[in-house]
Amino acid sequence: MKVHYIAGVGYDCNVYLLDDEDPVVVDTGTGMFADAALDELSRIVPLKKVGRIVLTHCHYDHMGGAARFQKATGAKVYLHEAEAGPLMAGDMSLAISDMFGQKLRQLEVEPLKTGQKLKTGSSELEVLHSPGHSPGSIVLHEKASGTAVVGDTVFCDGGVGRWDLPGGDLGQLMSSLKRLGTMELKNLYPGHGPYAEGDAPQHLRLAAKYIEEGY
Repeated sequence: MKVHYIAGVGYDCNVYLLDDEDPVVVDTGTGMFADAALDELSRIVPLKKVGRIVLTHCHYDHMGGAARFQKATGAKVYLHEAEAGPLMAGDMSLAISDMFGQKLRQLEVEPLKTGQKLKTGSSELEVLHSPGHSPGSIVLHEKASGTAVVGDTVFCDGGVGRWDLPGGDLGQLMSSLKRLGTMELKNLYPGHGPYAEGDAPQHLRLAAKYIEEGY
């Protein structure tokens, strides 16, 4: 499995393509730059080959473009059950789209369960529940390579996702970080900013220190 990185523009999150026999797109941004991201993806794999779009959580800067990506690829959209349930019931409050001056349309999503395995061909991704930034935040973990696509749970160089948004919880975020710190990770692919390859533990230690010293 090869990880392709499309850097977020403005408020948009990073978009990742997990390129394998059955490629997976992770996160979609607000949708403002969806056409540019899809054009870049199409240069790597045929868009219709993408059968799954996995959202690391339901904030608008990660899922606002999901409908556009779904239309272009025909893929199913997946979200952790802690957020998929409210979203499917019409509760859009967790999406915080109003912060971006937008209104999120109801989207058909498939619920992901904690511990669920997603096979991509040669690789397997495990869904790890990592609440704190939001109730349904997840990490996609490929154990064989020590790779983790972490959404807004943690960023490189000592950053962490906000916990003061609806459903955020500092205690849960600290627990999620501690769990990641016990794993044998090498590569870290966050929802915003740069990624780290080979030195993931260093960035996790910096993030833990940031919180422990009172941020």
